[in-house]
Amino acid sequence: MAAEILQCSFKDFLDHYSPWRVPAATVNNVYRLYVEDQRNPPLVKKAEQDHEATAPIDWVFADFEIEPTKSTSSEPTVSKNLKDIVDVLREQKAESELAEIRRTPLLCYRDCPYEYTASEISGTNVRLDAYLTEHLDGQSENADYRDPRSKRVDLADVAVAAEFKKHLKDKIHNRHQLVADASQILNNDPRRTWMYGFTIENTMMSIWYFSRSHTVISAPFDFTKDIKSFIHVFLSLMYATRVEIGYDPTVHRVLDDQWIRYVYEVEYNGETRYFKTLETLYTSRVLCITGRKTRVWKAIEVEGYDDKKFRKEKKGGKVVALKDYWLDEGSKSEKEILENIFRSLEQAKHKPTTFKWAKSEFNEKFLRELLEEERYRKYFMGIECDMVLAATKPRLPSAQPVPDILVPEENTEPASVNRTTGSTQTTDSVLEMAYTIHQARRGRRIFLNREYRTKRHHRLIYEQVGRPLLAATNLSTSLQSLTDALIALTFLYSLSCISLAMSIGTDMEYAKAFKNNESSPDPKTGTLFFMAIEVHSGKSTKVVWHNNSSEPEQETTSERKRPKFRFSHDMESWMWVTLYILTRRVPRRDTGQRNGYRDQFFDHVYTNSHVPTNEREQVMRMEEEEFQSFLERHFTPAITGFAKHLTYFRRELRLSYLDRARLDDMFNPDTYGPIYEAALIAFREIISVPIPDINFDPINGARPPSPQPESQHKRQRTHEEQDDDDYAAGTDDDIPVEGRPVRKQPKRGRMQSTQAHTIIS
Repeated sequence: MAAEILQCSFKDFLDHYSPWRVPAATVNNVYRLYVEDQRNPPLVKKAEQDHEATAPIDWVFADFEIEPTKSTSSEPTVSKNLKDIVDVLREQKAESELAEIRRTPLLCYRDCPYEYTASEISGTNVRLDAYLTEHLDGQSENADYRDPRSKRVDLADVAVAAEFKKHLKDKIHNRHQLVADASQILNNDPRRTWMYGFTIENTMMSIWYFSRSHTVISAPFDFTKDIKSFIHVFLSLMYATRVEIGYDPTVHRVLDDQWIRYVYEVEYNGETRYFKTLETLYTSRVLCITGRKTRVWKAIEVEGYDDKKFRKEKKGGKVVALKDYWLDEGSKSEKEILENIFRSLEQAKHKPTTFKWAKSEFNEKFLRELLEEERYRKYFMGIECDMVLAATKPRLPSAQPVPDILVPEENTEPASVNRTTGSTQTTDSVLEMAYTIHQARRGRRIFLNREYRTKRHHRLIYEQVGRPLLAATNLSTSLQSLTDALIALTFLYSLSCISLAMSIGTDMEYAKAFKNNESSPDPKTGTLFFMAIEVHSGKSTKVVWHNNSSEPEQETTSERKRPKFRFSHDMESWMWVTLYILTRRVPRRDTGQRNGYRDQFFDHVYTNSHVPTNEREQVMRMEEEEFQSFLERHFTPAITGFAKHLTYFRRELRLSYLDRARLDDMFNPDTYGPIYEAALIAFREIISVPIPDINFDPINGARPPSPQPESQHKRQRTHEEQDDDDYAAGTDDDIPVEGRPVRKQPKRGRMQSTQAHTIIS
């Protein structure tokens, strides 16, 4: 998280990052209200002149005349004094000043040091010192509901989070708490686009801006003495609009039969459509705030969101998948990329060289038929409509990284590696980050030159509803999905496109024409243990090939600064996903030491470590016979026959990492044909025999239970256990078995269960 935090001067923050720019005249007029206020005790008082001061200080906040660090009162008692000071900004006189510039108050201040938080999502355990919230009770005009029975702070109500510490020495702890608050809110509440917060240590206040592009903290100022700056900050926050403060006006929170749901607006071709969420299909669970923050919902089209229109399904409306995510400003949308792919495939119909890499006449004929009959479209999820929304604030040039901002000064030990399951934050170039770690281990200090690009909010509607591959309940469904993904990847390869997307939480934005150039070092989301090893490690894979010929063997060169993306990376990722299904999802019914060793070994293979584990590298280092024997020992008996076919594919994959040819061949797409052909042959052999009827065990332990009671209203979660019997492997247009007649069948409808395409997610 520290890598995404920048710092700028307080003035620059107000000018560039604040919700809106408060005119100096307005600040001065409100300042005069504080000075002229006649209440007793007073809000402000003349400051005693410090004999060491070089400039006089006119006024100070009376409640903070004694610095908090010198106060004998408790921390919550001291911080409570802020409320009276801030509340003045919502009084009639202050409102009148703001009304002259057409601003009305949106937020009010609440302190809550003793209150726990509640959330519709399990696992929330943050505690706030204070927050700014809309002054609302019950239902708001925005169809935003609160639970009247709860005495806890609902994170859905927190517009601006605040943390307070009496002592300056606790600033690191205070920052950690605010970052945790913002992470919980931004990653859990679909309505939030960005967020503000502030931290106070003793008398020093810093303002924060959190977004999907970057996080910025202002240089601190003494709020007890610099009253005008204090006024400027809180006017900009409290009198901001909902959009300025970070609420998406096109997402509405509604209560539908005791379930919290969201109504999304999608404007396309001049028409606004409304989609009510039914359940979560996927949401990225990451520790960082920056990135794509992909959410995918199962949704139904409704008539609107207000006046209970969300209860009325639109006539002719259907259940769809709605995807909400963020991309770098200027990036092509997923719909644009998909249209470009289809356009290129249409053009490829008329090129006899499209499948020139396929040495097998059978494979070439199979792919050519799919192309000419336009059956390739079913391997990609169709997109009905999409929408481009707001962008984050661009990075200010004066805002510079502060990598040590969350590190205690006395602590020089690196943070421990997070080994939780699920998506983790990587980089776009993951190679760049991995290379940096690799060099750091060799004693070289390297700093990433991140760009912190502006992020643009996107939304789209898929024509069909899919589910994550992890939600597949049987082997047949999983093999079907892997087969479909392989065919889609093969079509992309034939167009000289790389997917970079065989991972969780990725999409077609990663699919792009292959170019030998540098990529942006800004973060994106992916699954570390599904990445190609040299991508994950940041160093070129070295494969030593043992044979009996007199030809001298060469290792992969290590002279390059870092590896480049190449087509073998897509196929290696596909291999890791395949092995994951066959070793982690297929249950073993036998018990004993061998089964325990298998589980332990693959637990280490599929671990979210910042570098590949030794076990993961060992899978690639094994020689052919050793690898096949290893799989046969550790596969369940019903699928041991798969081992020889996967070994054949892995042989071609390893060959691609040998540096026998010129380095230029690495960037020649034609040289990777044998890998794709080997994968097609391997899976054709696997599905040439009846697929064993193997059901997967339910996935347990997705998230730890929350130690605190939560909101009475919950968001409906994914129903992962569903019947997949209608989605069997080896049917319809999938990889045919050589020598077996291919039946002509009607085109099947869009996949209604686990939809597999270039993105296994």
